[in-house]
Amino acid sequence: MDNNQLTELLKDYRSYKFAVQNLIEVEANRWSSIYDERAYGNLDGWDKSRYSRIVNLIDGAVNEVLSDDQRMVIMRKYLDRNTMDLVEISKAVHIHRTTVGRWHTEAIRRLSVALAPLSYKDREISNIDFMFNQPA
Repeated sequence: MDNNQLTELLKDYRSYKFAVQNLIEVEANRWSSIYDERAYGNLDGWDKSRYSRIVNLIDGAVNEVLSDDQRMVIMRKYLDRNTMDLVEISKAVHIHRTTVGRWHTEAIRRLSVALAPLSYKDREISNIDFMFNQPA
């Protein structure tokens, strides 16, 4: 996986996680929602297992492969709710910008190796906008 693919995957992490959490709630509570149609095969396929795999692989790679400093940079830059750029991170942790940049570069390199097994098809988020644009 190249660095651009990895950064896009990290940027989409919260979307995958949101989908997984809602798919689990639907399954547990038998709620009726747009996700029900996916679960019963009315769309291209159910995304729960694919999204869960992505979330689990990212969580595992970030927690197991990276050093604490690298993990902090990746969390703040991509995975936290209010993301920061590298300059903001360096100011927040009182570490020089070049050091934070090195941590980021090495973290991206390590994650690209760890997440290489994810194919493009695994990473694709299906667009369901058409479900909300029903003709009147």
